[in-house]
This record gives sequence, C-alpha cells and structure tokens, in this order.
Amino acid sequence: MTVTWDSVNKLWSGPERSSMYSDDTSVGRIIFNTMNNYPKNVCQISDSDGIVVTNEKAITWAIRIAQHLKQRGLDHRSVVGVVGRNTTYVMPMGLACLLNGTPFHGVNPIFDEETLKYMYNITRPALIFCDAQFYDKVHAATKEWNPEIILLSGHIEDVLTIESLLTKTATEMFYQPEPLKDGSDQTIAILCSSGTTGLPKAVCVSNNVLVQDKMLVNSETIFFITSGLDWISGLWAFLFSTFFGSTRIITDQPFSPEYFVRLVRKYKINYATLAPVHLAAIAACKEATPEALASMRNLNYGGGILSQSTLERTQELFKEATYNSGYAMSEVGIVTMSFGIRNAATAGHPNPGIKIRIVDESGKRLGHNEVGEIYVHTGKRWNGYYGNPVATRQMQDFEGWIHTGDLGYFDNDNNLYIVDRKKETLKYMGIHYWPTEIENAILELPQVKACCVIGVPDDLIGDAAGALVLKNPDCEISEKEIVDYVIKRLPIETKHLHAGVRFVDRLPFNANGKFMRKQGLEMFLAQ
Repeated sequence: MTVTWDSVNKLWSGPERSSMYSDDTSVGRIIFNTMNNYPKNVCQISDSDGIVVTNEKAITWAIRIAQHLKQRGLDHRSVVGVVGRNTTYVMPMGLACLLNGTPFHGVNPIFDEETLKYMYNITRPALIFCDAQFYDKVHAATKEWNPEIILLSGHIEDVLTIESLLTKTATEMFYQPEPLKDGSDQTIAILCSSGTTGLPKAVCVSNNVLVQDKMLVNSETIFFITSGLDWISGLWAFLFSTFFGSTRIITDQPFSPEYFVRLVRKYKINYATLAPVHLAAIAACKEATPEALASMRNLNYGGGILSQSTLERTQELFKEATYNSGYAMSEVGIVTMSFGIRNAATAGHPNPGIKIRIVDESGKRLGHNEVGEIYVHTGKRWNGYYGNPVATRQMQDFEGWIHTGDLGYFDNDNNLYIVDRKKETLKYMGIHYWPTEIENAILELPQVKACCVIGVPDDLIGDAAGALVLKNPDCEISEKEIVDYVIKRLPIETKHLHAGVRFVDRLPFNANGKFMRKQGLEMFLAQ
C-alpha cells in the first residue's frame, strides 16, 4: 500500500479510503441482500455437530430471531448479551441483532463470574444468549437486574433455547431490516477490550467501521478463525461468512495444533487467522507437514510478536500460503497490514484512511526510527467506551487521535514496528489477563508485603505470569504456597503463575509509586 510521509507535521498516512456503499447503508441491509441473492452458498460448517448452514438457512433463522427481538421491544437503544463458544446459532443470532439494529455485547465465556458481572453491569442487557454450560455463571452475574437468558447450545429444564425462536412466522417473507436510526455512526456491536490497568471496557463499534467492500476473501474462501464475537478478529470472521460469502469452519473445541491440521485436511481450509502462540505450536507439531497443509493459501497472524525462527519454520510448512500480519485494536479496527511478509517484526503500512503519529512522553512528534507511543486517527467517529466517558477521553483526545498505549516506530521504508506494550494487559494463549488482579490475590497473603506480576514471553503460550514478591519481615512463605494460593483464588488457568515466583528485597517502582514492569521482567529473568 502507498504510504505518505508528511515531514512537516510528522504524519504517516495510508491511501485514501473509498467505498461503494452509502454512509447510511446498514451492515444488516447489505448482508440481507447478499444472502438472499446467493441462497445456496454455504456460509458456515460446524465441525462440532456437523451442521452445514447455507445463506438461505442463515438469513431465515436470523429473520425469525430478529422478529422475536422486535416483539420484545428491543431496538437500537437496547443491548443483547452474548456469552458462548463458536456454535451453530451464534452467527444467525448476531445477524438478527444487525437486522433489528440492536447492538450485541460479546463477552468471552472464559471470564469468571466477577468479570462477567463487571462487564454486564456496564451495558445491562435485557436479553442474554449463552451456552448451557455457562448458564449458572451468567445467571449469578446478572441476578441484580435478572435479564432473560436464552440458550445458544445445550438444554436446561425450563430455560428457553434459541431453537424455540426458529419456528416459521406468517410475516417472515415480507421482512425488511430496520434502518439505521442514528446514521452511519450508530453503534451496532460492543466488544471487550483490555484496560490499561484493570478489567475490560465495553468498546462501541459503529456501523461505518464494519462497512467494507474490499477484504482478502471471497465466496471461494474456506476459513478458520478461533475468535468469538467478543474480539475484533471474531467480528471480522462473522463478516467474512455473512458480508462476503466465505465459508467459515467453526468449532466449540479448544485450539490444538493437531486439531487444526485435521480441520485443514478435512475441509480444505485455505485461509486462517492465528495468534503467534498458535503458529509456534503448529511449528512444533509432528502432524503439521507441507502435505497436510497444502490447501492453505492465505495466513494472517496478529495480537503479538512472532519470532523470526517460528516464521521461517511455518513458512516451510505453509509452502503455498501468503503471509500477512497486522496491527489492530477493538477501538479502531485494522490499523496496519503487512502483505507477503518476510520480516516477522514489522506490522506493515497504514490501512486506507488511517493516519499515524509517533509521540514521546512530552507530546513531541517523532520521525523515522524514533520510538514513542503510537497515535492513530481513523477519520471516522468513535462512540467510545459504553457508559464510560472518562475512559473514552483518556483514550481519544479532542482532535480525534486514539492514544493506543503501544510503543513503536517507523523505519525508513515506512513500515511500523511494535516495540512494547505501554499498557499493562497481558495475554495467555490469546486470552487477556490483568497483572493487577493476580497481584491483588497475592497481597491477600499475610506474609507478603508487596508484589509485582509481569509477563514472561513464551513462544507457545504468550505471556506467562511470573511474580516478584517482597516478603514481610520475619515471615516465611514458599513459592509453591503462593502459586497454589493463586490457583485457588483465581481458578481460571489464564491467571495462574505459569512462570513461578521470585523472592526479592526490592521492587521496581518509579517516582509516582507505579510498578515499572519492564524492569521487573529484567529482574525476574536475571534470577
């Protein structure tokens, strides 16, 4: 892509944005027309239950669910919650929300009850769709306002299932999607995003962000993406199968490299988006061979830094695939892309319509090969964090620049490089976790005076949590006791101390009393 460098204003710009669609055209309307025009196209196959979904079936289910939402008085001012794995009815349920103009708020089912409660206290959905296995957790987290809960998969006595909404209606043949009530800036989806020091925020995604007329897929694409509707990559996957007519292979099973190879063989998958930790696992998998992966033509990765050795190894395995990497955020969508990469470190060039600045801590704009915080301007309105104007203003300044919290620089060829995360959020196997939450649990132990949790980079799992612990005088506690307490206190595996504990006589603080986690990591590794 063409990149423009403005040396006076120190600004990198992608090419101009263009679209074949009117600003006021809803994503729901576009998908409605596409699916009705190509009814026999297969848009989804579930490996878990073998159900094959055509456009005709998907749009029919979606219309019936949308009519149900409207009958219950839900509109563009309402919110529908989603807590589920990638099962058959998630896609038509999400599509129904788009048809009705009702934003859905996806929350990852791996979250514990307290995190679910925190997230849904923000949006207060009147209706939540979830899998049966998560019903008790969702019900307990939302009992304060007691929303209706409908099961996406599984069965529980006296609890409504989504299949009950799929009965043919007398008016479905005349159905038309709801128009946008607030124009192209209307919020149509709400994602979970990590905060700089704590729990996720509810990120509003506008209709104009999802109206795309150029992507790397078409009706012959068979693709696999592990993410659900709570992440931006899962939202793009949803659009691939509905907006662009690609066939998505879904499963409710956890990722493993062996399973991925079997899926590629079985369905002739030719496009996948994977996290660096997934690629590292595939690189070490005995079942992963060039013959087994021969159908792959396009491989995207993002969400972390891929080591050059892993890139080179997987390029030997995916011999026919074009590699693409990107830098994206829930708040702004795709920022940069690198097509046909040979260098694993680069995040590529700015996307169409994207402007980027590199800024130091004093606000000074930087030039090539100077590291600073990445500021992004999309040229589009962002509706901010739902119900949180303070955090919105902290993220986006009055000129519309998003302060990403990530550190990076541009090289002389105008390639963006991500150097480090200024934010404190970490990822384990692609799942976000927050070091402060683990720190708070450790500090419950009376023997502990202070602690600092850092992420130790690991090609296979991402950020392995490790703790630097300062003991109280005359108190004794072992590494195992702390590790076991965290497991008991925070049962989600994501939040366990996989890198262990190091006892120290000091912790890395700055003048304001904040942990300096980069120095903490250096201390941890030095021991």
